[in-house]
Amino acid sequence: MAKQRITVGYVELTQDESDRLFEKVKESRGIDSYGELQSLMEDYDATVEEPVKQPLKEVLDEEEAPEEPAQQGMRYINIFNAIEADESYRIEASNQE
Repeated sequence: MAKQRITVGYVELTQDESDRLFEKVKESRGIDSYGELQSLMEDYDATVEEPVKQPLKEVLDEEEAPEEPAQQGMRYINIFNAIEADESYRIEASNQE
């Protein structure tokens, strides 16, 4: 089975993201190839979900707020059927910066 990068709507997934999506869709739909996955994704669209970054110093008094790491939360890609109500998928984005 040849691997390929999958495009969902205007979002081209990395190879790692394509692999994660393939495994999720394979479990739910029983597909066998990346070609089948790409064909299925023709009706789907994708959005990137950014982590919410609200420093605790804005919520608490500066003296009470603990030190926070620079990177907070995870970035995800939400994949959903743009035409009809159908199963949706959520995968971790490869680029977390």
